[in-house]
Amino acid sequence: MLNYNLKLFSYEKLFKHFVELEKNNKLPLRIMLTGQDGIGKSLFAFHFVNYLLSKDEITKYDLNENKINPESKSFNLINNLSHPNFYLISVKDGKKNIEIEQIRNMLNFLNKSTFDNNKKIILIDGAEDLNLNSSNALLKCLEDSNTLNLFILTYNINKKLLDTIKSRCLNFKLNFDYSQTENILSNHFGSKIHKEINEDFRNIINSPKFMINHINFARENNLDLRLLDIKSTIQYIIDNKSFKKSIFISSNIQSYIEIYFTKMYSNTRDYKYYDNYLKIVTEKNLVEKFNLDLDSFFIKFENKYLNN
Repeated sequence: MLNYNLKLFSYEKLFKHFVELEKNNKLPLRIMLTGQDGIGKSLFAFHFVNYLLSKDEITKYDLNENKINPESKSFNLINNLSHPNFYLISVKDGKKNIEIEQIRNMLNFLNKSTFDNNKKIILIDGAEDLNLNSSNALLKCLEDSNTLNLFILTYNINKKLLDTIKSRCLNFKLNFDYSQTENILSNHFGSKIHKEINEDFRNIINSPKFMINHINFARENNLDLRLLDIKSTIQYIIDNKSFKKSIFISSNIQSYIEIYFTKMYSNTRDYKYYDNYLKIVTEKNLVEKFNLDLDSFFIKFENKYLNN
């Protein structure tokens, strides 16, 4: 069973744009929602799917409030992955990638008759998780698909995806400004949370999901958010080997490194920090690709960049 917020907290203009496109029969059949991890791509996609599939119901999607009606029959079918016109593909529990078998099962779904002659909607949540085989299989589906099929893909721009898949979709980039992130953090932690966050993290636009997890990480480890600037955060991660203990840290260490080099560049306007960031990201990707020693990577980072 799926679990997501019934209220869409942002992107009202983009959502309204999608609705107008659909009403005027101009909605693209292959849509890609892109942005950072945690920016709200999946939530936006699920809300739009709910809008599309409930628009003929009495308990349809509330466009005035940008809110899903929990009494909607479509909502409950979508939530239980049992709607005859909706198919979800994402990484399965215990797996690292979207596998080719999932694409083949989707093809079987597409070959069945549609319900009420409405479009079939395929949501690929996390297209960056496709492996080479599943990517190529999906590419063929996108190329051969007919007008009765709507593909919606979400994609984390910090990860890799075949350019040929990107080129087959119309790209919509989702961005938050800090005021929107601020509102979500206030709802989550209370209105005083912004005074507690170190300015290094207030001055950079990060996704709400990243900031929520950063705050929780600090509190779980009894760290003072006011004193926790980006350098001391990375130093703590290295000293305590948090990259081995915390899923959040291991998944977001690149974001912390990016914030560090962005701050260094902002302070100096020296482009060497941009070059250093590209070098360290390339090195980190090689470490992950070939399953090399992370400890050595962080020792080198600490000596060459953090304490230099």
